[in-house]
Parts: sequence; C-alpha cells; structure tokens
Amino acid sequence: MIKINIISATPGISTQEQILQLIQARHTGITIKEINKILNRPISMIQVYLKDLVAAKAVVSRENRAGVGMIYYPSKNGN
Repeated sequence: MIKINIISATPGISTQEQILQLIQARHTGITIKEINKILNRPISMIQVYLKDLVAAKAVVSRENRAGVGMIYYPSKNGN
C-alpha cells in the first residue's frame, strides 16, 4: 500500500510575494526559468502567479528579443 504524507504550508511570505520581490529586485527583468531556479517552484505555479501579478499591474511583461518567452519587469507605478 502507498503511504500518503500530507504536508502543511511553510510559514513565511507566500510564493507570489517571493516572485514579486524577485522581480522588483531585478530592474533589468527576469524570466520564468530564472524564477524557477531561484525559488524551486514548478513553472506552472509561477505562471499562475505571474498572470495574477500582471493583471494587478504589479509587474509588466515583454517578449524577449528572440521572440521566445517573456521577461518580467517591476511596474513603473510602484504597485
């Protein structure tokens, strides 16, 4: 029989807050892959949080120069 271990949330700031802090610290922009390497979170989870942050206008996104993937920047209005 397979043993399932249920875990609880880690205390501290949320993943979305960690992503926002990373983006705000990198004025030159950051990619999803870079966020993934730093936070060790699934790319699919990061994409969901980035979508919410862009919708809230806390960050802005632009396609990279190669035309593949997005680069995320802090919002100019400081949200």
